[in-house]
Amino acid sequence: MFDVLTYLFEQYSDPAAFGDRSALTRQLNAVGFDDDDIGEALDWLDSVGEASVEPYLGADEGSGLRIYADSELEYLSPDVRGLIQFLEDNGALSPAQREMVIDRLLELDPEDLDIDTAKLLVLMVLWAQQAELPILLGEALLEAVHGEPTMQ
Repeated sequence: MFDVLTYLFEQYSDPAAFGDRSALTRQLNAVGFDDDDIGEALDWLDSVGEASVEPYLGADEGSGLRIYADSELEYLSPDVRGLIQFLEDNGALSPAQREMVIDRLLELDPEDLDIDTAKLLVLMVLWAQQAELPILLGEALLEAVHGEPTMQ
């Protein structure tokens, strides 16, 4: 799934430009992606794009500190929680976006969740929402896609 998401991110500046799902699936098959990975990635993107921000809006109204539930603490490593806090502190994530990212991270298989996966997932959520990202923070997140800084 993550390879498909990365490919889509690199090929499309706007997720709305995908067009017809069946045509996109054929294109991804032609590139060499597996049907299961394609379906999983497109379903995930659909769920992010269709997700209502309303359940998360209350998070934007306060200025308090996010306290993680015990189950979240067990699931999200200190590195991942630190990344989320860093991005929020630096204006890359609103509290509502933070909550959406946490929900998406909690949907992943725990074995798939590491700091690079979290960076990629944050980037995908922001991309799917067409959110603006400060350039240097975007650069740090892009390292998860390219494996190294893209700006030298």
